Amino acid sequence: MGARHDLYWMLHLPQEVAQAIVLLQRRLNTSYRGPSKPMAADRLHTTLVPLGSYEDRIPAEVLRVVHSAGALVDEAPFRVCFDTLQSRSPRRDIGTVELAGRGTGVQPLFRLRRQLVDALIKAGWPSGWIRASFYPHITVDYRHEPVDMQRVTPLTWDVTELLLVDSHYGQGRHEVLASWPLQDRQPSLFA
Repeated sequence: MGARHDLYWMLHLPQEVAQAIVLLQRRLNTSYRGPSKPMAADRLHTTLVPLGSYEDRIPAEVLRVVHSAGALVDEAPFRVCFDTLQSRSPRRDIGTVELAGRGTGVQPLFRLRRQLVDALIKAGWPSGWIRASFYPHITVDYRHEPVDMQRVTPLTWDVTELLLVDSHYGQGRHEVLASWPLQDRQPSLFA
């Protein structure tokens, strides 16, 4: 059995936001002695569209279609805000702890994801391969007892680029295959 490659479009977090999440992870585990597998600061992200898992390598045709779709992205930079720490696993099970956002704080992510899905279909990606559900979140810990939903200091940043990533499963490594900057479509009046 070969190495697994998980392909997806994602947003990477700025270093200062990632460091704030690391501090949040540490506070979460201050008095906790159970299992924990925190996400490394350099791998913290929010997934927009999962594009499949592949053994050994990602097929060239898959990459061609995804690159074609990425080139169709026409989105201006925007701000996002994540402000809630929570678990989605059943109350008794060890599972993930994540940061989520509410309302206008994550609304632009839905717009960008819709644009990506439309671009994929236009580029020839089978619509049946696209996960219908989308829940914007940042996984903070992969192996933790459930936590009660709690508000945290809002983590806000400007999203300026979209990344295509090959996640080398089990190796703790994200390989950036391509990036697309988000650009203002209107020229400045003062340029």
